[in-house]
Amino acid sequence: MFILDSKNKTPLYRQLYQQLRVKILNGEIPPQARLASSRKLSADLKVSRNTVDTAYQQLLAEGYIVGKSRSGYYVETINNVNVSFVPEIAEVETLPEPSDEKIKYDFTYGNLPPDTFPFPKWQSLTNECFRNYKNQLLKYSSLMGELGLRKEIVKYLRVYRDVKCSVDQILITSGTVEALTLACQLLRSDTTAIAMEDPGFRAAYLAFRNQGFRVDPIPLNHHGINVKALHTSIAKAVYVTPSHQFPTGSIMSITRRLRLIEWAYEQNGYIIEDDYSSHLRYDVKPISSLQGLAPEKVIYIGSFSKMLLPSLRVAYMVLPKNLVQKLQGQSDFIACSVPFLIQKPLQLFMQEGYFESHVRKMINHFKKKHKALVCALQENFGDEISISGQNAGIHLLLEIKCSASAQKLIEQAAKAGIAISTSGKSWVHFAPHSYPCILLGFSAIALDDILPAVRLLRKIWSSEK
Repeated sequence: MFILDSKNKTPLYRQLYQQLRVKILNGEIPPQARLASSRKLSADLKVSRNTVDTAYQQLLAEGYIVGKSRSGYYVETINNVNVSFVPEIAEVETLPEPSDEKIKYDFTYGNLPPDTFPFPKWQSLTNECFRNYKNQLLKYSSLMGELGLRKEIVKYLRVYRDVKCSVDQILITSGTVEALTLACQLLRSDTTAIAMEDPGFRAAYLAFRNQGFRVDPIPLNHHGINVKALHTSIAKAVYVTPSHQFPTGSIMSITRRLRLIEWAYEQNGYIIEDDYSSHLRYDVKPISSLQGLAPEKVIYIGSFSKMLLPSLRVAYMVLPKNLVQKLQGQSDFIACSVPFLIQKPLQLFMQEGYFESHVRKMINHFKKKHKALVCALQENFGDEISISGQNAGIHLLLEIKCSASAQKLIEQAAKAGIAISTSGKSWVHFAPHSYPCILLGFSAIALDDILPAVRLLRKIWSSEK
């Protein structure tokens, strides 16, 4: 028996197809059974013959039935069926979009306010691509990415990051996580384990684990990762954020950098350098890259997310020359994962000098917020907090001297309309703090909202002293 509902938004043929499919799969209609003719079934169901024919044709195309000339349709023999048969949902329920209405103050990490991005200029450059680069739009790009964009990245890295590389060493990726995943694939024959800073970037930890690597968490102090502890690991690769450690904000000292490079040579290993916020220095000049000290031992990763748009999903890698050869040998016929309509406008944006001026604007923008946040925290909390990661990046790490957990503090803030990212998942094993730590991002919040937001935090957290 078939039940068709004309009021249902699912087409009648689809309803009939689905019910027939379920009956065939669960054996209610046995193998080799002859289905009713379309004329008879349409009369029984009081639907058009075309509705039945369309349902039968769908079953025929998917192999559930077979047609025999002048005889009709018969059920195919389907062996070893061990699946669940769930009828199709008649209507797709529309889930509500996440709402920002309840968020009054946004201290989450990484988001950017809409007034910081030059949307008209980007739209103009995108339109230029449609006008002048039609041929490129009709082709797959090379694995390494658009040559013009890679040339601009090389120029930028040489001037601002002291990175030593050629265009052939640049690989464009769709975000940092894809870069880390590709690094894992290149290092698979060299090591079964990857070491990383603890605390560190949680997404990196998950990327390494998802690629089947053992992850060895290595503690750190204000000088950087503990290289002595690193020597106890079997890892032949280590992931670090030396210019602005995530999440503590510390800078790896030159002594520690040289020891780390020495480790890489001794172990015949590699250093994965994530230079995620290299430009964002407020009281001192940006720290030179680790890659510039040992180009053949460092896999360098950078991103445009913090300075342009997180949603662009554009990052890049600088690979040692031997790993470039390995990549090209493993990746024939694979195109770059970043669309041409993202790469080309970005190339033009850099080529015409807009990126350089935009970076200066963003540094000044974030510097004002950074100063306002530090002053507001010191004014309202005094010695009840310790602040890490000052003078760089787009977040501060706060140690709150209270008895509550970090999660409870975050939940209390959320109830008051203050959004805060969690930092607890940054620690794998090593958690040296006796008090809760809060990661306070300041990229998304408006400058004028910082002081009232901090005052509200002081008010709602004061009961946990």
